[in-house]
Amino acid sequence: MLRFAVYDDQGPAADWPLVNAHLVGPDEIPVGGEISFAQGVISCRKRGAQAVALCLQYDAGSMGRLMIQTCLLPDRAEPYILSVELGRHRVKMFIAKSEEWLMFDLSADHPAVKLWEEARRILAEAWTQADPRRADRMGRRSLIHAIDASERLALAHAEILLHRRFAQRPAPPTTLGVRIWPQRDSQPLKDLIAKDFDLLVVPINWKELEVQEGKYEWEHLDRWMQWANVQGKPIVAGPLLDFSKRALPEWMYVWQHDFDTTRDLSYDHIERIVERYKGVVNIWNIASGLNTNENFVFNSDQMIDLARMAALLGRQSRKGARTMIELAQPFGEHAAFNSDSLHPMTFIDRLVQEGIRLDAVGVQLLFGSADRGRAARDLMQISSMLDRFFLLEIPILISTMGVPSLSSAPEAGHWHEEWSPAQQAKWISRLFPICLSKPFVESIFWTDLFDYPDAELPNAGLISDAGKPKPALSRLIGLRKHLRKPLGPLKLPMKTAQTLSNENALDRAGDPADAMPSPRIQHD
Repeated sequence: MLRFAVYDDQGPAADWPLVNAHLVGPDEIPVGGEISFAQGVISCRKRGAQAVALCLQYDAGSMGRLMIQTCLLPDRAEPYILSVELGRHRVKMFIAKSEEWLMFDLSADHPAVKLWEEARRILAEAWTQADPRRADRMGRRSLIHAIDASERLALAHAEILLHRRFAQRPAPPTTLGVRIWPQRDSQPLKDLIAKDFDLLVVPINWKELEVQEGKYEWEHLDRWMQWANVQGKPIVAGPLLDFSKRALPEWMYVWQHDFDTTRDLSYDHIERIVERYKGVVNIWNIASGLNTNENFVFNSDQMIDLARMAALLGRQSRKGARTMIELAQPFGEHAAFNSDSLHPMTFIDRLVQEGIRLDAVGVQLLFGSADRGRAARDLMQISSMLDRFFLLEIPILISTMGVPSLSSAPEAGHWHEEWSPAQQAKWISRLFPICLSKPFVESIFWTDLFDYPDAELPNAGLISDAGKPKPALSRLIGLRKHLRKPLGPLKLPMKTAQTLSNENALDRAGDPADAMPSPRIQHD
């Protein structure tokens, strides 16, 4: 058992919300266990003798309310001080990523290095404190500095790689896409997409499409598919299979425990869609969240069977059609709560071993929601998670990226500040270059062009439900415009501290004030 002492201003904490708390083993793979809180102590009862870490949402002050973790720790009778162990992991992570990214040549006056040195100094003092409450306070300070340092390191690394990737050539014409809601259609929206976005994501929601068994409503999808085809706008369509509650028709639950019938009905559904749109769709998203097992439950062989079926149908639709499979929870938290689910990397490895050909893997980056796997995380964690896909040697699409412009619930967390339109735009300016700096990332798709009822991530659209563009829209368009021409070599001024700060060139290029006017867009 692992135990962690937590404190508030009065002493040992009287209450401590265990938001998304779970245990993590080697290689950051979630493992099963029981976590509870009582009398100022978090107790973690693990399964097996291996060392594990605790991952949970934590209030990191100015850095936000984030999902963060400790180092792998051995059992001991005396409780660890949670804040100190969280700070220790982040200090260690800075060293590990500096080595992995070959970033040890940063000068001593770089903000990331200075913050890390301060975090390490405070952490060393916390270890020597006899008063646990004082140690806790110092651990918090160390953690805040260490998260800030690691984010700055991630941004510095992203800027270097981005210039290396696009120094001599512009970003390809398939860099930025956006998802629409098929049931909303207006000419101003289409004009905006035609002018400023490279690709269009047309979601296929089984529940909205087949409202009754055997009765399809194609009208809304047909309009968008036809328009995009006429415009020559590449289309990503799907997911063809999504067994989550928000996408599965009510009448399908009759067959929840009958896999053969579920498979047959899924086959018929996919075949209808592929046959109808085989001439216009460029990439088929064959399945989303198939490995999470959070609604319909499948064993691993059944998951593979469904993925193989969908991939074959999508690939046979036309010559040159590409297929991808989407990971809805790329950090794999679901594996700690559901033993029937598969960790994302395990799932992709199984697909490859089974000979299922994939042209790309889609990774969802949705944060700021109370849904499992979507609590806020910092930039370093996201960058580090994306690095895991490098060895797959399969192109990666950021198939859905987004954060809200309005905070929804405390358990959703936030990055630096509570979510707002300005904070949403700031997040875009930081994560966009991090994602595109990865040489294996082909394209980025924003989650929604506009807000609409029952959106997967509420308030994450670039345009409000009333038709008013948010600052995030002009920021995203500005970033894309900046990459339409070669960036040239990275020019380092006299001091590194002035060069690789958070306010990099891409951030300035996408400032809302210098990009797009803000007319009200009326929806039909």
